[in-house]
This record gives sequence, structure tokens and C-alpha cells, in this order.
Amino acid sequence: MQGGVNPPFLNLGNLMFYRSTSYIFLLEVKMMVNKSYKHWMIVFLMCCLAASSIGLCTNAIGVFYTPVSKSLHVLKGTFAMHATLSTLTTALTSLKMSKIIKKYNYKKILLIGSLLSSISTWMMSYSQSVYSFYILGVLRGIGVGIGGMVPITVIITNWFDEKYGLATSLALSFSGLAGAIFSPLLSSWITCYGWQMTYRLMAICIFILVFPVLIVPWKINPQEENLLPYGYQERKDTIKIQDKKISLITISFLCMCLFTLLHTSITGISQHLSCIALSIHLSATSGAILMSLTMIGNISTKLLIGFLSDLLNPIKAVIIMILTNCLSLLLLFLGVIHQEIMLLYIGSFMFGSIYSVGAVGIPMLTRYFFGNENYARTYSVIGFLTNVGSASSLTLIGYLFDFTKSYQMVFIIALCFHLINLILLVVICLRYNGVGDK
Repeated sequence: MQGGVNPPFLNLGNLMFYRSTSYIFLLEVKMMVNKSYKHWMIVFLMCCLAASSIGLCTNAIGVFYTPVSKSLHVLKGTFAMHATLSTLTTALTSLKMSKIIKKYNYKKILLIGSLLSSISTWMMSYSQSVYSFYILGVLRGIGVGIGGMVPITVIITNWFDEKYGLATSLALSFSGLAGAIFSPLLSSWITCYGWQMTYRLMAICIFILVFPVLIVPWKINPQEENLLPYGYQERKDTIKIQDKKISLITISFLCMCLFTLLHTSITGISQHLSCIALSIHLSATSGAILMSLTMIGNISTKLLIGFLSDLLNPIKAVIIMILTNCLSLLLLFLGVIHQEIMLLYIGSFMFGSIYSVGAVGIPMLTRYFFGNENYARTYSVIGFLTNVGSASSLTLIGYLFDFTKSYQMVFIIALCFHLINLILLVVICLRYNGVGDK
């Protein structure tokens, strides 16, 4: 140390500078990691939300129909009315969710919704009449609407520009996965502990599944966290036409609404597969296998349509799934006529594609045709029609069987609905006015 001068590395100012620089560097690295993983963390949270609200509260409740209706000494249809009321309430709630998300703190609203779903399910264990189930079904429907299809797809739309199809399909596939897991689990709990205790265990599971969404810090829009949507790229104002506001009273939008209503009116066939098996003198076990295969097809085709959407485009992906479902209906039709179990097995698996369009394809088409800015407004209406179609399909299919004493007419009408929907897609594309990406 010449002249009593400290080396640079021993200088206190330099040490502080190096320390602060290192801290800033580590902070920037942390921010980069957050930017890389935050979008997919949102997808994980939406998976939890879909599993709780749609998978458990909607897809898995059929196991209660027989034991509860017997215990209350009412018809299955009379008891199942609580599910119809719940679905209709979900539809009405979904109409307002796009505005609620923008106006209020969604996580606080979601906490209320999850408490409504879990507490109403818990209270069902104490119900002694079917009318109390009706009231509690309405309350649970509100909870499902708060954490259901509309908010999930709106949030994913906000966070993803590219890979939107993959993100949506991943999130909503968990609704089918939860249904596949919890249906046999709840059934075994009913056998072991009774339906009352099973409702309480189900209520706990509903809240546990949504708990990560409540405690993990996240925002509705990535801009609120100084982030951009995944894969976002700056576009010239001249070509950024997908964000202009449109009127909902257009032929394109009305065709999209009719498309949604017709498509979701077919979904109820899956709930009748066990009855279809019994109608041609097959065992109840065979009927259960048909429903399980449909659920497996539900999960796999939801993932497939997301991949096809990103690879091709949403229109081509939806058309492929519709044609797949047409083939499944033809196989089910032939299986019923010839009482061929293998045709029914293959047809049931392929019929899961009906959910890929209803849960993933329709949101993707809504975004594709009407743009990001209009998504919350347009899909709140379309999501409402999705629930209406699903709620009405069970009753309509039941009446068709009562009148015809066969499910053959159901398959024929479903094929006609698909044909109409393909024509509606052509009409929408022909009237395509530049809203969305070519």
C-alpha cells in the first residue's frame, strides 16, 4: 500500500457500490424469473379454480342422485332439479361477472364465491327435504358462477397473447380431470361414510382446491404487475383492428350465440350414457365404463384442441373437433342399433370431444372473431348461453327418450345440430369484418 492509499477493493465506497450493484443485479434476475413464470403460474391457479368450481361442483355431483333421492323418498328427476337450478343460477351470475371483475377486487369476490360453494355444500348434509336442496343449489350456483368459466377465460385472455389455446385448454382440462378423480372418490365415500358425511368432505375439498388462488399474490391484468401478456408484440395501429368495440346486435354475434346454444344442448348425452347402456340391456358396470371413457376423452381432447388452435387456428381446430364428435355420434348410433359394446366404448371416448368445443373452442372463437377488448362483454352473454344449453339438455334428452323409447332420435338430432353449426361457422366467416386475426 504505497502512499497509504487503500487498494480499490478495500475502499469502503467501492465495497458499498459493489454490494448495491450485486443487489440490483439479483433483483433484476428475480424480476426476469418472475416474468418468465408468472404467466404459467396464472394458468396453474386457473387449473385449481376450474377443478373446484366446474370439476367438483358441477361434474361430480351425479353420484349423489341415487342415494339422496332414495333417502328423501323422491324421484331422481325431482332431486336433480337442484342441479338444474344451480346451473341456471350460474348462467345468470356469469352475465355480470365481466363487469364485476373490472369494478371490484376479484379475489375478495372469489373468497365470497368459494365460501358460498363450500358452505352450501356443507349445509346439504343437514337437508331433510328436496326444497332445501333447491335453495342451497341456487346458492352454490352463485359461487360456481363467480369462479367459473367466464372469469377463468377472461383472466387467461388478459394474460396470454400467444399460446392462448394451450393455456385455456390446460386450465379447463382440470375440470374434467377433477370430475374423473372425484366421481369415484365421492362414490366410495358415500358407500363408507354415507351421503351426509360425503357432502361435508366435498365442501372441504371445494375450499382446499380454490385456496391457492386466494393466497397467492396475482392481478387480473399483467399490466398491474408491470408485465405484458405472454408473447405480446407491439403492432402497428393500422393493423391493430381487433381491439375496436363492436355491436352485439350483429348477424355474426347472433350466429355465434346460436352456435353455442345448439352445441351445448348436445352435451347432456354424456350424462345419459349409463341409461343408454341399460336401454339395450347392458350392465350398469358397462354404463359406468362408458361415462369414464367420455371423461377421459374430455380431458385429452381439451388438450388437443388447444394444441391445434395454436398450430392452425381456432376455426380449423373447432371444425376438427366437431367432425370428431359427429363420428362419435355415428358410432354410438350404430352401437345402440347392433348392441355392439366396442362401438359404444370407442364412441363414448370420442364423444368427450363435445366438451373440448364447449369449454375451450367457444371461448377461443369468441376471442378470435370479436377481439380481446370485446371478450369480457361478448363472452359473458355466450357463457350464459353455454350454461342454459347444458342445463336444458338433460331434460330435453330425457323427454325424447320418454316419447320414442329409444336414444336413436337423440343421436340423429345431435348430428343435425352439428350440421347447422358448421353452416353457422361458414356464415360468421363470410361476414368476417376484420375483427380478429385473419
